[in-house]
Amino acid sequence: MKYADKDIQEMEDFFKTAELPQSIELSKGSNIIDLPAFVFSHMAIIKLRKGVALFEVFYDRLLFVKNKISAMADAPQEAA
Repeated sequence: MKYADKDIQEMEDFFKTAELPQSIELSKGSNIIDLPAFVFSHMAIIKLRKGVALFEVFYDRLLFVKNKISAMADAPQEAA
């Protein structure tokens, strides 16, 4: 199993407190247009299907988005 209860809780805590944009570009041509819905649905799946290898990709996607949002928050802001 790729993730445990602790990992799910940390992920949930992050997304509860993170300032989520409505949409996000993951890479060129790969966009999430409703990020809050994406997070909600993926969190539900990893909680319900914990330990099932087929569903580990949902955790991987959340982790990728979490890292992307963290990197955006850490990036220096451009002057207006």
